[in-house]
Amino acid sequence: MITKANENDLKEIITNAVDAVQEATAYTFKPLQRQVENIIRKTLDRGGYYLILKEKGCLKGWILIDISRDYFKQQNIGFVYEVYVLPPYRGKGYSKELIKAATEELSIQGCNEIERNIRTVNFYKDMRFVHHQR
Repeated sequence: MITKANENDLKEIITNAVDAVQEATAYTFKPLQRQVENIIRKTLDRGGYYLILKEKGCLKGWILIDISRDYFKQQNIGFVYEVYVLPPYRGKGYSKELIKAATEELSIQGCNEIERNIRTVNFYKDMRFVHHQR
């Protein structure tokens, strides 16, 4: 089941956050636990939040999303900052479930565009995200 994370879920996410950041940076960067927690808390304080995939009380993965206002286009833009599935639960399609839930959530909140801050481009092509050159 995919739901919004509560404080207990956040504690578990933060415990695993260093591993998530290392994987997201292809192991080129190993942050300190407090650095990652500070980044997460700043994102949450700005209005971002985690959706989590949990089954029978067991956290299996999460996605960090946020909304920002594009003042030139006068519309909300959704952001996906992080998608992470804990290693024992990979290969079961959970990341796709999380992305689908996040896009639905962001769409309900008026986001016509969703940007990602994640390196795995081919995964997002499979999910029908479009790559725009800047």
